[in-house]
Amino acid sequence: MQHEPRVASTTLRTSRGEFNFFCFSWGEHEEDNVLCLANRSGTANLGGTDLAPLCRVQSACYTAEIFQSVDCDCHEQLHTSLAMIREHGGVLVYMLCDGRGAGLFNKTLGLELGRTDGLDTSDAYARLGIPQDPREYSRVAFALKHLGLLRIRLLTNNPRKIDGIAQHGITVERCALEIASTRESESYLRTKATKMGHLLSEFEGEEIGRPEGTF
Repeated sequence: MQHEPRVASTTLRTSRGEFNFFCFSWGEHEEDNVLCLANRSGTANLGGTDLAPLCRVQSACYTAEIFQSVDCDCHEQLHTSLAMIREHGGVLVYMLCDGRGAGLFNKTLGLELGRTDGLDTSDAYARLGIPQDPREYSRVAFALKHLGLLRIRLLTNNPRKIDGIAQHGITVERCALEIASTRESESYLRTKATKMGHLLSEFEGEEIGRPEGTF
């Protein structure tokens, strides 16, 4: 069983407004931290109405969020979520684990296979023997419970994320967070929908398959 983390908090002023900022630290490495931006104002604040607060649980995507790569929707999902949480209240939980939990090194290997061999992200992970989505949400659930949240409206298109959080005693209602594809991101989003089961209406009805290897 994991020990309880150290918790630090402050107020963070951002271009989207002021948030309560929390850092939950389970160890000395950055990836042992879970970050939260909480907005207790808005039409659906943290537990202040009968409507469950909005919540976005996002894993790091340094290639898009720092270097502004255009091949995925991660940057847009992050900022769309922050705008919604700023308006309506809620919390954004940020996991410092890139590559859907596989790590930035493995993600980079997968991106190179896409460049050299034409593999999508799912098939690239399968070629490398990496699980498609190894993320685990016990630390996210701890952070939510620390903030008094046992019921959330989760901004996501990923059924695995819903199940992964719900199994830790959080009641989860899904709110869609769909970003329209661009010429650069269409392949990535189609792979999410057709090979990883993400709920994306843009690709509804397309054949669903699975890559070889671990899933």
